[in-house]
Amino acid sequence: MENLLTKRNIIIVGAVIILALGVLIYLGTKSDEAPGEGGGFFGIFPFGAETPPSSSKPGFESAKKPGFSPDGGELPLTPQAAQDLPIGTLIRLSKANISSLIPVGTTSVRYHKNIAEALGHLFERKVDGTDEEKRISNFTIPQILRILWAPDARRAVIFYNLGGQIRKLLTDYSTSTPRTNFLPDGVSDVAFSPDSRLVAFINDLGESQNIFIANSDFGNQRKIFDNDIPIFEISWPAQNLIALKTKSSYAARGFLYSLNVNTGEFAKIAEGLGLDAVWSADGSGALYSRVTSDGNLFDLRFVDAKTGETKDLGVKTIAEKCAFSRTEKNIAYCAAPRSPAPGAGGLPDDWWKGKISFQDDFVLINTATGQISSFVPTPLDVVSPKILADDSYLLFRDKPSGNLWSLKLKP
Repeated sequence: MENLLTKRNIIIVGAVIILALGVLIYLGTKSDEAPGEGGGFFGIFPFGAETPPSSSKPGFESAKKPGFSPDGGELPLTPQAAQDLPIGTLIRLSKANISSLIPVGTTSVRYHKNIAEALGHLFERKVDGTDEEKRISNFTIPQILRILWAPDARRAVIFYNLGGQIRKLLTDYSTSTPRTNFLPDGVSDVAFSPDSRLVAFINDLGESQNIFIANSDFGNQRKIFDNDIPIFEISWPAQNLIALKTKSSYAARGFLYSLNVNTGEFAKIAEGLGLDAVWSADGSGALYSRVTSDGNLFDLRFVDAKTGETKDLGVKTIAEKCAFSRTEKNIAYCAAPRSPAPGAGGLPDDWWKGKISFQDDFVLINTATGQISSFVPTPLDVVSPKILADDSYLLFRDKPSGNLWSLKLKP
């Protein structure tokens, strides 16, 4: 009997020792990690946010574990490492300030750098970070103001400042040496058609700001609309639909119109102070934002372009922080400010001027049902979001730093 009890005690003591050693090893391992890091290549929420609920949309079952690389990580990644990254992972593709971005097919992104040693040079790399960036063109363009890309990433109209005068340069990147042509001073805004074959532009002649379309090289120009409303911004969301929006400001009532390319039909779509808008991929509707008279955000709203029916959504953000899915017409990704600076006012003007900066949370919006799903928080101020043709990645620029980022959306 005495021997049996001794053996049992030895077993119990041994088990306790093994358990204690395991706990000590575990605690020792955790103490070596920096606070907030998950120990992997991309730390999970190093900025202290809680893991958001996964989207109810099919295909987003892995969205519970987004990741973030605060320093861009060690790129390039191996293809297997990129494939293993969870949905919601953020990858910094360029630590340099960029002045444009455009998706290329389903794998890559092109972007102009805005730094002294590569001023206006064009680069390309894969959106999953599996290659080194490569320089496409070393054509130098100083003081770039904005760049308007054709969807196929072959042509761009570059607005830049030369001695206090705004110049517009049509640049063709389809050859090894870019071909360039200056556009007339009267061209105030430009938009390429979804198939990149045509271009629409506003010809500002002072008393008239008529709308023209032409081939993508600006040949065979023809006027399609007589217009005398000043300071229009133009976009081309669907093949037969051109959109015209007045300049956004909390101090002025803005208007959004549609223009049928074939019939010339002109219709008001939305209006409001500080109006900003982004169209769905098929042009069937638009998300638009408005503000109060002192520049505080209302909830985002969706409008059906055909019926005029509107739907308020429980998200406060500026519409240009949103991008529609390329494969599902009712799905949009929006970067919503975590703290929309209530009472601060001045939106969207002060945000554009850099007086206000945000930390954005990405949300998924179903414009048909009005359902909002949290996707991933970020420490970034998102601008110029664009989605690849297969919805695999979302690209955007961080406004304060100008850095280029990608966000993984699919396995």
